[in-house]
Amino acid sequence: MAGKRWNPLDDSLEFVAVTAVEVFAFRMLGGVAATVLSGHLFGPLFATLWFAAFLIEETGTRIATWPVARGRHMTQWQRLAYVVTILISSLVWSTLALKFWFTGVEAYRLAGMAVLAGMMIHAQGFSFRSPTALAAMGIAPATLWVTLPVFFGGYAGAALVTVAVGLTMLLIYVSASARANMRTASALAEAERNATAANAAKSQFLATVSHELRTPMNGVLGMARALGGTQLDARQQGYVETLLRSGDSMMTILNDVLDISKIEAGRMSLEAEPFDIRALAEQIGELWAEVATTKRLSLVCEVDPILPPAVLGDETRVRQIITNLVSNALKFTASGSVRLTVRATPDRARSCGVEIIVADTGIGMTSDQIARLFRPYEQAEASTTRRYGGTGLGLSICRDLTEIMGGEIGVESLPERGSTFRVWLPLRAAGSIAGVESAPANLPPLFVLVVDDNAVNLVVARTVLESTGATVETAEDGAKALAALRTQHFDLVLMDVHMPIMDGIEAVARIRRSEAGRADIPVIALTGDAMDGDAKRLTALGFDAVQAKPVQPVELIATVGDVLARRGATEAA
Repeated sequence: MAGKRWNPLDDSLEFVAVTAVEVFAFRMLGGVAATVLSGHLFGPLFATLWFAAFLIEETGTRIATWPVARGRHMTQWQRLAYVVTILISSLVWSTLALKFWFTGVEAYRLAGMAVLAGMMIHAQGFSFRSPTALAAMGIAPATLWVTLPVFFGGYAGAALVTVAVGLTMLLIYVSASARANMRTASALAEAERNATAANAAKSQFLATVSHELRTPMNGVLGMARALGGTQLDARQQGYVETLLRSGDSMMTILNDVLDISKIEAGRMSLEAEPFDIRALAEQIGELWAEVATTKRLSLVCEVDPILPPAVLGDETRVRQIITNLVSNALKFTASGSVRLTVRATPDRARSCGVEIIVADTGIGMTSDQIARLFRPYEQAEASTTRRYGGTGLGLSICRDLTEIMGGEIGVESLPERGSTFRVWLPLRAAGSIAGVESAPANLPPLFVLVVDDNAVNLVVARTVLESTGATVETAEDGAKALAALRTQHFDLVLMDVHMPIMDGIEAVARIRRSEAGRADIPVIALTGDAMDGDAKRLTALGFDAVQAKPVQPVELIATVGDVLARRGATEAA
């Protein structure tokens, strides 16, 4: 197989250009120093001419590397211009070395050789990433390095041979060093490409695993909830509750792994919407009250009454931070209490924000354990995982989310004395919570089409919807869904995204093109896709809303109510 054709103006020049931008100030300082020295030795005319040439070359370099300084790529013409400026720079400094040499004064000759040595060091140290840049910068000083002493040094006999051999050996060493740097840079670039590809593959793998796990978990949790709604004795009801708790624990682990992956990949995005943080804290306290009661712990929730009615931020991620801290405190506390405090920032140095404090009377930690506490996949000690379970991701996610929001997180703890976590988030007051409407408690009688290739998922959706009084019809793929829509009048469609024969994306596109009855029929996506941006992508493709699997009955009913309310408001307008 033919190898890749070498391009003298390839993107390796941009790596050199990055360095040129970074050391610009040092080059200017060196140019000014050389000008002052040459003015003193050779007079103002030579110094002025040399400095003018130096400024022209540096100006050209700045112009050619301007895109790189702004984080952009250079065009081929800009790369060519940059090579020309490198060559001019080499000639400008070589001229200064020649001037020093031909004074005939030994000290000045040594200064000229020092200039040439500096140019070669610069070439092999900074320009080695690009053979073109290395040649443009290094050929002139390398040639003069040997030529001046050998042909214009006045040496003869053994002295000449010694000088020639010594200078040649230095050139060989510089050349070998440059080649070694090239190989190292190439290996690093290849490693970076491999790491990027591996990270992309990991993200794709996690997205696939997420979908494949969420689909069966939808059946497990959905059927467990349905079973819990039937006539059961106390022991059977306990079994169902254990099923639900275990399923929820599995979903927590899955969500943690996905979140840490998104954070590491830089794909975690935040919303900025008004929300009631006081209500949020109280809801979390109520949610975990039963767990605290089961462990005979006191769970206290204190909310500062002077908190603003609404703050601007990402409610979901703030909820995740508080929930992780509270669940973590309850997990590691065997007796005593857990206290959740949410208050306005007491520190006057901070103009706005909210402080969240979670204090417990649990096992506590040593300073060494605290030092590695926020690292992903780690817990305080190896026995912690065996005794308490978990992945060790919760606190790492809290730290990362806090930092992404521009906040701070810290912990104070002593062994057997408990721990206190403090989180400060820059959540500024919002005027009001606009555009938030509660979903209707009861839905109107609906005729709903549920489309999914998984029979268990169909049963789960049917069970949830029929509990509201809806009439449900099902289809196994998008093609059958379109056929049903052409012959019957449905009020709503719940559509799986990934299906054989015709997937949900193609089906909703055909619905919006009026190929199956009403083009404006509400369509809600049911999907196991949980990577960041999936919901926005699906709504942009024509879905009215997205409901993630496993289906949460309350959330699904609320989503249906919200979609119908929005459609009703649009039609009324």
